[in-house]
Amino acid sequence: MSDEDDARAELEEWSEFVGRIRYDGPRPDDGRDERLADEAVVSEFSGWGRLDGSAEMNNLVCRALEIGYLRALQDVRERRIAGLGPTN
Repeated sequence: MSDEDDARAELEEWSEFVGRIRYDGPRPDDGRDERLADEAVVSEFSGWGRLDGSAEMNNLVCRALEIGYLRALQDVRERRIAGLGPTN
């Protein structure tokens, strides 16, 4: 197996892993958090300028960032952050 084949296989494994985390993680009924996470990731990516990675790699990075935002939003809403007052 070539280095390129190894890299593609590893990318596919990571993509499956991130996909499982993303879609098995927090999923509010109204989809509001998912929209907020998507907007945050789009905003973050636009600040980076052009990314030289493949479409698959860029997609993986986006989904991983969405997971972080979703988990953070969930922590804020469930008041799991010390010193954070009441939230809506």
